[in-house]
Amino acid sequence: MVEYVGLDVSKEETAYCVKGSDGKILATGKVATDPDALFAVLKEHCVCPERIVLETGTQSSWLARALRERGLPVECLDARRAQAVLRLRHNKTDANDAEALAGLARLGFFRSVAIESEAAQSDRVLVQARAQLLSARRGQENALRGLLASMGLRFAKGVDNTSGGKF
Repeated sequence: MVEYVGLDVSKEETAYCVKGSDGKILATGKVATDPDALFAVLKEHCVCPERIVLETGTQSSWLARALRERGLPVECLDARRAQAVLRLRHNKTDANDAEALAGLARLGFFRSVAIESEAAQSDRVLVQARAQLLSARRGQENALRGLLASMGLRFAKGVDNTSGGKF
């Protein structure tokens, strides 16, 4: 039997739904958002999963990579596109979203997005962290300039604070 799986991933728990090729629900439930726990549940309920689908999100990259390493056929959907289908459901719950994702997996009515490598994700995180730190520093400098300006004191333009520049 061929099965299709939808995973609605959140920070602590992941709702899952397993559907057969005829569209009947074979299993549903929630499990910890952990690759080992998900693998154990899928191993229990699936003989031969054809496709496992989850939406893009903060947890999706590492989770998809970890499940692929365990030999599972995981695909990731663009969350904005998936929301167009998921929004049609009247009662929006994690279980209903997992069921709808399993239906999308069964029908193949979606476009996969690439899961970046761990190295690429690590590089992107470092670049984003640096940008956040620079933005915070710039905000603090501007706030200090504004406070000092109200007392008639001014920073020199383009002060290089890393080399001990003067006010």
